[in-house]
Amino acid sequence: MVLRYKNATDGGVTIEQVTSRPSIYLDQWMWCLLSEDSALRNRFIKTADEANATIMYSNATLIELALIEDTKQIDAIHEVMDNLDYGFSDFNPSRVIKKEEELEIPGGGAFNDLNPCCDIELIKNYFLNRMDRSKPFLLSPILPKLKEDVESDKFREMGQRFEGLTPIVLKARNDPVALNRAKKRHSRKELFRKQMPYTKDIYRLAIDFVVVNETMKMSSNEWIDLLHTVVPVAYFDFVMLDKRWCHFIRTVFPLSPPDIAHVFSQRKISTFLNKIEDFDEKTLS
Repeated sequence: MVLRYKNATDGGVTIEQVTSRPSIYLDQWMWCLLSEDSALRNRFIKTADEANATIMYSNATLIELALIEDTKQIDAIHEVMDNLDYGFSDFNPSRVIKKEEELEIPGGGAFNDLNPCCDIELIKNYFLNRMDRSKPFLLSPILPKLKEDVESDKFREMGQRFEGLTPIVLKARNDPVALNRAKKRHSRKELFRKQMPYTKDIYRLAIDFVVVNETMKMSSNEWIDLLHTVVPVAYFDFVMLDKRWCHFIRTVFPLSPPDIAHVFSQRKISTFLNKIEDFDEKTLS
């Protein structure tokens, strides 16, 4: 990632995140595998480095990594983080959608001032005050700070906000009219947007997917898996997902790459790595 600096008139600094492609987002299970399997870790680092890939991190990803306790796993995670390029993505679909609506230029397809998925708050809170513009920046040292903040309940509100989605789903399931509407939308798979990014459509159809699958129980971890899906699939090139949400994107959502990301479950790690090796940005522009 390139962070561009510009001196502001008030004496502050303006920063801009510029990521290279392909962009890659990993679900927590992939990070666990990378921390445990040295052969896989070495191949992933080599493949991503040779492709000039950017590993995208959300607040949720970094929190999950910060809470790992095993020292060998921690060292392995640091090896990945500090040997590959990185970028920072907003994890909250509602916030990203709001930014899309506020920033999109007339006619759509491009945005003023800021890529809506960029998490400026994450950069300001955990990175900007730790950066020396004259030196390379290592990503891993911010994890202990994040762990301290988690243990002091700084992120309690975030967890409660996502858990608050469950009552909304239950209310829809228990309302015959709302459930019937969700089933019709789910069946039609209608898209509201005509061009990328499809964040709002992915989020809307994902919620409908949960509502109409009435036996599906949504724990806090399940909501996290859903939220690991929406923004990354809308914005990035390659995304490793939980099996359920990989199935959703491949069989329920009515678009495929390059309109959305290539998605992979745990069974397709080799295919994922091969796709990175074969990536050619020119064919997608």
